[in-house]
Amino acid sequence: MAWRPERLVKAGELDNSTLGWTIGWLELEGIDQRLQLKLAGNCHPDLAGWKFRINRIEPELPEPDTSPDNPDISLDQSGHVGDITADQMVKHHEMSDSELVRRLVAGEKPPFTWRKCLYLEWFSNANGRIVIQSTRLEVERIGERAFELTEDEWKEQVQQNANELGHSMVQLTDALQEREDEDEDDA
Repeated sequence: MAWRPERLVKAGELDNSTLGWTIGWLELEGIDQRLQLKLAGNCHPDLAGWKFRINRIEPELPEPDTSPDNPDISLDQSGHVGDITADQMVKHHEMSDSELVRRLVAGEKPPFTWRKCLYLEWFSNANGRIVIQSTRLEVERIGERAFELTEDEWKEQVQQNANELGHSMVQLTDALQEREDEDEDDA
């Protein structure tokens, strides 16, 4: 599982101009202070070496009966990068998630357009895996590119991302097992 606060993102800025580090901040709806990100690792090749802003270009469509998902999020989001790219292409539906599911279950083929999608994933020491995936956020590169990843650096980053995801899954499995054991003890 991952915390997915894409509906809450108002703005942000990330800087991967130092090889091996991605630092920056995110402003989230309902949280008074910015999340501070200090992540070991590099973005995907499209953003590696860049400092970039994240801007909301469209509001998220409202979902019925949902309230903002604000777990006990730490303002200090130190940890490791996962996949961070602005080149992912996904189907963009101009309807709420619940409406999309209703139509798919009814056997309809809802209309869509292909759009670039911002995908931010990191593994927080305080909060575990966090994923932001949205076609309603855009990236604006700032200044000049500081470096480009070599093929070997990119392969190493891909391996590190896979290792972090694996570690995250082990932690999740352990936490679920611990909860199950506590539930059995309470019964």
